[in-house]
Amino acid sequence: MSVDQVQRKFPRFETDVRISFSVPYEFRTEVDFKLDSEAASHQEHKYIGFSKNISVNGLCFESPKELKNGDKLWIELHLPKCPDLIYMEGEVRWSRLISAVPNTPHQYATGVIVRKVDGSQIDETVYFDETYKVMWSQLLERVLGGFARLNKKK
Repeated sequence: MSVDQVQRKFPRFETDVRISFSVPYEFRTEVDFKLDSEAASHQEHKYIGFSKNISVNGLCFESPKELKNGDKLWIELHLPKCPDLIYMEGEVRWSRLISAVPNTPHQYATGVIVRKVDGSQIDETVYFDETYKVMWSQLLERVLGGFARLNKKK
């Protein structure tokens, strides 16, 4: 079944926000016992991407990093004009190649189920907002609520 055929449990909200992420348990298949500055700098590599949409408990982003279903991620979301980062822990649900232009890095779209935001379990924060008649969570509040507050300041 393709990603496009999956019935969505929650609506998606379009976003275009810079993220950085790392795969905390990314191991190389060969072992090198030399300790030097280059080896130390590769222990937790951060990758850059851009979010495409967000839901109550998920995030889709594009990046040049190929990820595998089940990969655990540590994600930092950078809201524009906001110094505070949003920290998330998640798990890759799917990833697919979306662009393979010669002489440029490949681009992948990746869907992630978010488990924690700023240390809080997402499942414990999901609720139905009676005022706006929409499912909501700490994830949406931190991302979209932040946009609303930033736009009010203008």
